[in-house]
Amino acid sequence: MTRPFPLKVLLPLALGVIVSIAVLVFSEFGYRRLDVANRQSTTALEMESRLNDVMALVVDAETAQRGYLLTGDPTYLEPYKNAVQKLDPTLVLLRESVSSDGSVQVRDRLTKLTSLIGKRFNEIESTLLLNEKSGREAAFQLIDTGIGKRTMDEIRSEAAAMSNDLRAKLSTGTTRWQQDIEFARIGMVTMTAFTVALLLVVWVLARREITLREEQRRRSVQEQARLESVVSARTAELSELSNHLQIVREEEKSHLARDIHDELGGILVGAKMDVAWAIERLHGKDGAIAAKLERALKMLDEGVELKRRVIEDLRPTLLDNLGLAAAIDWQVRQTCERAGLKCSLNLAELEQDFPPEVSIALYRIVQEALTNVVKYAKAKNVNVELLRTDSGVSVIFEDDGIGLPVGAETNALSHGISGMRQRIRAFKGEFRIHGRPGVGTTIEVHVPLSLQAIPANEQAAVEPGERPADADGKKAGTTRAPA
Repeated sequence: MTRPFPLKVLLPLALGVIVSIAVLVFSEFGYRRLDVANRQSTTALEMESRLNDVMALVVDAETAQRGYLLTGDPTYLEPYKNAVQKLDPTLVLLRESVSSDGSVQVRDRLTKLTSLIGKRFNEIESTLLLNEKSGREAAFQLIDTGIGKRTMDEIRSEAAAMSNDLRAKLSTGTTRWQQDIEFARIGMVTMTAFTVALLLVVWVLARREITLREEQRRRSVQEQARLESVVSARTAELSELSNHLQIVREEEKSHLARDIHDELGGILVGAKMDVAWAIERLHGKDGAIAAKLERALKMLDEGVELKRRVIEDLRPTLLDNLGLAAAIDWQVRQTCERAGLKCSLNLAELEQDFPPEVSIALYRIVQEALTNVVKYAKAKNVNVELLRTDSGVSVIFEDDGIGLPVGAETNALSHGISGMRQRIRAFKGEFRIHGRPGVGTTIEVHVPLSLQAIPANEQAAVEPGERPADADGKKAGTTRAPA
């Protein structure tokens, strides 16, 4: 399980998250302040623009009045008529702007300015009506009174004051906008510097933690390698012990087989000879006694046969006298005959100085495989091959039985399979067993050996499954015989 980062690393990370959130909040706050300042500046510019539009209409109306009175040309009244039509909508727009975002002072000035503009337009209209009724002289006399000039001066004064208020507001908004930008810049620089410093601290701490974990991992790997070495050494010791126990057991079986052959064999043969002698002497004299003796003789024959089978099971004499191929041939045929199986054999004759410990190991594997077939496989056919190659000797054992249950190949409780594997492991050989339910089982064994027993000038002529010519010049071929 991965160990979590310590508090000294998590704390700066948490602080970094808090700083990031603070930067986000600060940025949002600065954005809102800038947005407010921008809207104020925009509104001030909009109000000043509309104020200029109103003043332009007033000036157009006054200019049109003078031009018409001086020339008498009605076309000079077009700007006046246009100003009259546009004045009210323009004042409405200006009033809306001032009402939504204007100060009390600006609203008061707009009210006064609207009144003065209305008064001035009334004066212009009165002058034009007087011109139509009484002539230009009367109109000029009214103009000479200075009423219109005073009203226009008041309009210009209020418009200038209102424009100054709007420009002051615009200047204030611009200054605030600039201050907010500067404040945001300083804040962002400060936050960035703090974040960079915090990241450096986190990097140093994380690097230190990674180095520590790497050191722990390296120590763990070294400890694991040491433990694996210890396990390998223990496994090698156990393997050597198992091999030694197998050798000791085979030696004990060999001694027991010799003792049975020498002691029990001599007793049974002597008893058989005595019974045969007695039968010959009683021939035709006492039928009942002769029948009993005949029965005893048969039982002695069965005892001799049983003794021979026991000896062959303990230590096959064919293995010592005729070699591995002959021993496997006899074992397979005897077992298949008793179990009612058909067997097919392909057995290569091996060299005379073939290692006896390898021979007994391969023989026991075939013997164990036959036992498993008879007990569990429910097979009808068995095929056994003994092959000699340049790299060693191989045994292939096949049956057409019910196969292996799932997981039997690696099941530690499968003592027969474990025993076969252990025998081959002692010679650094290869052991493979595979099969599926209902298909059958195949056992493949290979023991690496050199061809030291075969003369160098004959190795090239030796094919797999053959052996060199014997002393009489005859070549011993393979044994292949279906039973």
